[in-house]
Amino acid sequence: MFSFIKALQNFFSNLKKKKGLWFTTLTILSIIGISVSMYLLSNMTTSIAKEVYINMSSTYINNLEDKIEDKKNEYRRIILGLQTNDTFKNNLNNKLIIDSILENYNKNLSEMGFGQITLSFYSITNQINQYKNIVNTVISRKTSSFGFEVLGDGPNIVYLFPIIIDSSVVGVVEIKENIISLKNDIERSKQTIFLFLLQEKMMNNLSDDLKNRRYRLVVDGLRVEEQKYDSSLVSNVAEGGQEEIKELKNNGYLVNDVYFKTYKEVVDVNGVTIGYIIMAEKVQGSNGFVNIVDNMTKSVTLVSLGLVISILLFMF
Repeated sequence: MFSFIKALQNFFSNLKKKKGLWFTTLTILSIIGISVSMYLLSNMTTSIAKEVYINMSSTYINNLEDKIEDKKNEYRRIILGLQTNDTFKNNLNNKLIIDSILENYNKNLSEMGFGQITLSFYSITNQINQYKNIVNTVISRKTSSFGFEVLGDGPNIVYLFPIIIDSSVVGVVEIKENIISLKNDIERSKQTIFLFLLQEKMMNNLSDDLKNRRYRLVVDGLRVEEQKYDSSLVSNVAEGGQEEIKELKNNGYLVNDVYFKTYKEVVDVNGVTIGYIIMAEKVQGSNGFVNIVDNMTKSVTLVSLGLVISILLFMF
């Protein structure tokens, strides 16, 4: 080992006597050292940025799921209030009285600022028409159902609860609320932008007015009710096309020049995928976390590069 070190010292000593060769060697080694350092730093900062984006995506999704759970708890409280209403409990077979009670509930909810929530009742005794699949499922299983459903006015959050008397289901209460209410809840943060993309196959569930006039094709197989969402984000998704949608699905997030985006696949109460919720934040702005991450990685790279150059110069 000692002889190797001695030989190395002799090599550098002889090399220094040949000044042209010495400086050429020094320059080449410096360039190689800086290049390797830059490569390692670039990979490190890219990895850090990716980890931050993954964590932020999880934060967005968790916040969305919390808001959805809040909706479920809110609907449960409404059902509880209805169940304790003696007039409702004692007249489940009287359609006129039940309709009147629910009309008053809907009116009161509207006056309290919950105008998008609507209650309805599917009576078994007074059933005339065939009920939709999810109502029949709730009746047969005697369990509640909560989730999303595409109805005539668009995607809704729905909660169906069976009314059981003496172990038999006598009817099902349905609470529905347009997905725009979820958008409003999410966008209260002022930084998050909410967008729902509806799958083409669900268009038949919409009313003719919505189907024919208001829904725009954004990406192959995906449509949006453009008037209700941020036009800039809609345009950006359209410009990104199928490639960006694919990248979004593969990575769970996407960052382009304008937006950071993450998404959640939406499955309805029947187990069918009906579309995607996209949540986005603008890249521009000093408070945007994408800018903060970008500035952080640039600062780390510059400082580290300065240290590398200083060490290389000191060594030689």
